[in-house]
Amino acid sequence: MIKLILSWFFKGAVMGAADAVPGVSGGTMALITGIYERLINALASFRPGLLVGLSKGQIAAVWREIDGTFLASLGLGILVSLVTVLNLVQWLLIAAPPILWAFFCGLIVASLVMLLKQHRWHRVDVGLFLVGTAIAASISFAGEMALAVTPVTLVFGGALAISAMLLPGISGSFILLLLGLYPAITEAVHARDVVTIAWVALGCLIGLLVFSRFLQWVLARWHDRVMGFMLGFVMGALLKVWPWQHDQQWLTPELYTRLSGQPSWFVGAILAALAGAALVTLLSLKTGGSRVVKSET
Repeated sequence: MIKLILSWFFKGAVMGAADAVPGVSGGTMALITGIYERLINALASFRPGLLVGLSKGQIAAVWREIDGTFLASLGLGILVSLVTVLNLVQWLLIAAPPILWAFFCGLIVASLVMLLKQHRWHRVDVGLFLVGTAIAASISFAGEMALAVTPVTLVFGGALAISAMLLPGISGSFILLLLGLYPAITEAVHARDVVTIAWVALGCLIGLLVFSRFLQWVLARWHDRVMGFMLGFVMGALLKVWPWQHDQQWLTPELYTRLSGQPSWFVGAILAALAGAALVTLLSLKTGGSRVVKSET
């Protein structure tokens, strides 16, 4: 059991590191480390009836119902990663972005190859895969909106962002950027604006409870079709993590240096990509006993 808890903790740490990078999804990391379906099932288990059990002192039963040990281990890993890795991630985004993006690129490429081999393909899955790829790519390069900061838009943004985080290939922070709400929310966090944070938190809670149950429902009925679609989202995420990008253009390392005026960090990027691929291999050795949803026949 200790090995499982440590495995969940480290997978949560990978999710936390991914969520610290605008454009990278923690949901992608959950999928490629084999805990995605278990995470969705655990989140979907939260319901008002659990409060009745708690009021009756049935703490152990409620803990089992929500898969508490799994969620606590994963959540602790995410929290520790965000606290310890966030500064490093933000520094790399400024000082050596190709190294950071190359790490996630190597991680996603290696995991995608692994997942594509494991998937039980039907002809319809190919079309769903391409649709998922197109949607993720279009979101990655969509133009920014400018929503007014109101309680309604904050709740809406929070719900949409947390729902996006549950989908592989889509970053919740990136969705907030597209909506034009990211600066206001980050400023509220720095200024400890409790009211603004509360509206966003309410939206996150609504989105988490509603969207997790929806994902559980569709996975239970069309498991292989949904997974084929989500693999397309992971493929689309690669467009966002190409190491040498400038003004949303894929560039060669040499052209990147010429246009951006920054070093390409070519050797460091290659080593980072290999490290990402190695991490996927290490994490895939133990999938953490994911709770698998029954596939349709």
